[in-house]
Amino acid sequence: MKKAIQYTTLLFTCAFALGACEKSELVDYNQPDMIYVFKDFDSDVKDSASYSFAIKDESLQYDTVFVPVRIMGTAKDFDREVKWAPVDSLTTAVAGTDYEILPAKVPAGAFSANIPVKVLRNTAMKTNEVRLMVEIRQSKDFAPGISDANGSSWYMPGASRRYLVKINDFLTKPNNWDSFLKFFFDTFSQVKYAFIIKVTGRSEFPSGSTGLPYAQFVYYETVCRNALAEYEAANGPLIDEFGNRVTF
Repeated sequence: MKKAIQYTTLLFTCAFALGACEKSELVDYNQPDMIYVFKDFDSDVKDSASYSFAIKDESLQYDTVFVPVRIMGTAKDFDREVKWAPVDSLTTAVAGTDYEILPAKVPAGAFSANIPVKVLRNTAMKTNEVRLMVEIRQSKDFAPGISDANGSSWYMPGASRRYLVKINDFLTKPNNWDSFLKFFFDTFSQVKYAFIIKVTGRSEFPSGSTGLPYAQFVYYETVCRNALAEYEAANGPLIDEFGNRVTF
């Protein structure tokens, strides 16, 4: 009798589940296609990018900063336009003098893209950093996506409609100095950074999942310590722009 009750209950449960499945239907995505700035949790430049011509060759007069974007919706079998524009109230850079907004698109079949912003070198940047706040605008293919969502982990990235690009021609603190580089090179100064560049032969030190291996940073720290000891033996302490002795 007990087994009969169990079988009856099982059959009733299966019949109910099948009935529920018959009533359920897949819902197509019918929202307008949207696009947003992708903020990778592990990226040093997820909210903004600082571009310094000071770490580039003197002959370089322009370069390109790329802003990662992702779509909300489905991929298409044709290229789609992404429209950008500066936010005037938050921008000090001058169009045609400091930057150019280049044509941007999401390629056919793609869910993401890197949007180019052309940065231009000029003498005023030797002493003055300019700021360019770019914003996603409505295009014929995309509406602006998520306005502001801060990612909390690698599996929960953030999103925005805006991205800040800072442009100069003097040595500035790298985006990942306070979060990573300081554990190897200690306090930032322009004098120290120039010394590091000269000694290591590198001007950029990316970290994170796509950056340099941890052991490489340990190696660079050792190289800098030894080079500084040699410098001090020949010249005395290296003093930075704040009047402090450079140490590692």
